[in-house]
Amino acid sequence: MQYSDFPSIGRQISKLGFGLMRLPKAKEGEETIDRDEAFRLIDLAVKSGVNYFDTAYVYHGGDSEAFAKEALSRYPRESYCLATKLPGWVIKEKNATPEQLFNEQLEKCGVDYFDFYLLHSVNRDIWKVFDSANAYEYLKEQKKAGKIKHLGFSFHGDLEFFIELLDKYEWDFAQLQINYYDWEADNAKSYYKALEDRNIPCIIMEPVRGGSLHTLNDEAKAVFAELGDASAASYAMRFNLELHGVLTILSGMSTYEQVEDNLKTFAECKPLSDKEKDAIEKANILFRKNFAVPCTDCKYCVETCPAGVNIPACFKAYNEYNKTREKVDFNKEYDLIPEEMRAHNCIECGACSEKCPQKINIPKMLKKPAGLSKGE
Repeated sequence: MQYSDFPSIGRQISKLGFGLMRLPKAKEGEETIDRDEAFRLIDLAVKSGVNYFDTAYVYHGGDSEAFAKEALSRYPRESYCLATKLPGWVIKEKNATPEQLFNEQLEKCGVDYFDFYLLHSVNRDIWKVFDSANAYEYLKEQKKAGKIKHLGFSFHGDLEFFIELLDKYEWDFAQLQINYYDWEADNAKSYYKALEDRNIPCIIMEPVRGGSLHTLNDEAKAVFAELGDASAASYAMRFNLELHGVLTILSGMSTYEQVEDNLKTFAECKPLSDKEKDAIEKANILFRKNFAVPCTDCKYCVETCPAGVNIPACFKAYNEYNKTREKVDFNKEYDLIPEEMRAHNCIECGACSEKCPQKINIPKMLKKPAGLSKGE
């Protein structure tokens, strides 16, 4: 395992971080964690040198933090770093205070302090909630009291506001969605540069864009296949490993094989050759041409959908179809979704789009799988 070493952080952090958002599930279509299998993944990661674990209040239907306690309490507290996040939408919807949620999280995670603590999924609207609740000021007090070692935020808003936050407040780090797809398509390079210019450590999320840069489409897969046996995901990870000023790269690993593959990539940390860089660029162009819905399966939309639509599953089915244009590929995924959770149940209230970090017009895009299921 390779490690980053920032003087401002004060300890070595594994370049590979384990995101506890996509853990193996006990049953397909539900958020219940398969604990025995998830323990196997965690144990392999820890044994191999991973020491950064990222959870959040809402992951796995609210169970991820409790799982973090069960999994990590088996190891000495000083041997790992735990990160979690303050959800602005929970403050708003439950009329909760930052203090109530923070103390609840300490108890759920079974710790006396958080190594890294973030204001979650910040944009202009969410920041208004945090600002009204004096969340930043409260968290600074907790940092002073030793209950937070490093304070930062994850961001899904516009660049102008991002820079405004960086310059107005003190931050120990910031977390951004960076991958070779978003580098140009969503201007991730400018957000990254803003951190680099200010010498603020960057934590990378969605390096494989919710798995889509691993599954890709047939044309893009073929580009990487010509290079050898390495996985498509490994090239996405190595793209981010080229960036300076990165504290850790989070991967939401769901299978033992994914952990093994990432561990191999991060043990070697081989620089990309010119041929490999060209392949990434070519694969990116081919993938972008056919990528139907840029969903990363974060499930923030699911938490707020009054109709109970499994939005990410509907988009996954449609994206499978979009890779090959074969209806059988769509049906294979769509048939796994319970009837009451399919796209046609959308009531177009728009609550989901407000939560979407990718800024997808979800009601509009759900019409695609809904129409395809009807043969339109």
